[in-house]
Amino acid sequence: MPTRTFFDLDPARRDRLVREAIAEFSERTYAEASLSQIAKRTQIAKGSFYQYFADKLDLYRWLVTEEAPRHKREFIGAEPPTGDFWLDFENMIERGMAFLVEHPRLARLTAAAADPTATADVRGLHRAICEAGIDELRAQLERGIETGALDKPGLDIEVATRLVAAIIGPGLTDVVLHELGAELHEVLRSDSLRKKLGPARRRRLAHQAVLLIQNGLGLGERQSSTRKTRHAHV
Repeated sequence: MPTRTFFDLDPARRDRLVREAIAEFSERTYAEASLSQIAKRTQIAKGSFYQYFADKLDLYRWLVTEEAPRHKREFIGAEPPTGDFWLDFENMIERGMAFLVEHPRLARLTAAAADPTATADVRGLHRAICEAGIDELRAQLERGIETGALDKPGLDIEVATRLVAAIIGPGLTDVVLHELGAELHEVLRSDSLRKKLGPARRRRLAHQAVLLIQNGLGLGERQSSTRKTRHAHV
């Protein structure tokens, strides 16, 4: 993790370091990326990096487990809550897809950690990212239970969390790639492909995902009338 010296850097200098490190790791595999190249990009002496991070893995770990998730949370959180649990949940899913469109470098950075050819240390980061996402989703579903939107007797929150994560994670990704007719790495590197994942398509897919989740939890029939009214105003 970053040292105190890193956080004490001039903000403009620190931001440039982070920006160029993200660019380096998003354009190359972890093995190909280097501190030397990041130093060249930022015009900071390579030796100075060791005042900020222990090594390349330390920098990469911080970027994929702290910096990229922070940007994503801020991006998704920019959508004001409506107070309606399911509409807010749908908005969260749509904003997650929008993040891929609008911040491809950060999306590529995170996707690279899932590369099966990466080192064991890097692959382990992907599991950490997934578990952090599971924790956030579990907390959100627990809020749904507290508000009565998920008042399903006998609901196992742990099972529900991981099943919902599969729907809005790998499941939704597979649907998006099928519709775009491309692989993930192609979408992450192609502006034209990402543009095809426009607001209308994202909203449709997010809505379908929520309907599937509600039906899977046995809430579909009860929620149908309210969602019809709700979408008349979206």
